Amino acid sequence: MTLAIIKSMGIALLLTILLEGLFGAIWGVKGGRNFVIMLLANLLTNPLVNVIHSFFAYEMRLDGQAMVIITALLEISAVIAEWLVYKSRTDIKKPFLFSLCANGASFLCGILINFLR
Repeated sequence: MTLAIIKSMGIALLLTILLEGLFGAIWGVKGGRNFVIMLLANLLTNPLVNVIHSFFAYEMRLDGQAMVIITALLEISAVIAEWLVYKSRTDIKKPFLFSLCANGASFLCGILINFLR
């Protein structure tokens, strides 16, 4: 893995944590414990999603259509994993909807940032 990919993944993780934390505040998530669990959930899912995504994009050199499918499966997996964590470890209201919306907002911001580069 090149230094550029590692740097990109670090930036993606930081932005995800900031964006989903902000989303949590807007959603009305209360309590430091809930935010710590959100942080830990993202520390688990974001790097894993990015490593797997990078593997398929750079090592397997899959085409655009295959990468859309891989990306969708990875994002769905992250939503489900975080939902299960939030459902069992927090008092976040509507944890599935929260996970779906927070990840969707983060994903769309990532697309926007990549588009603007």
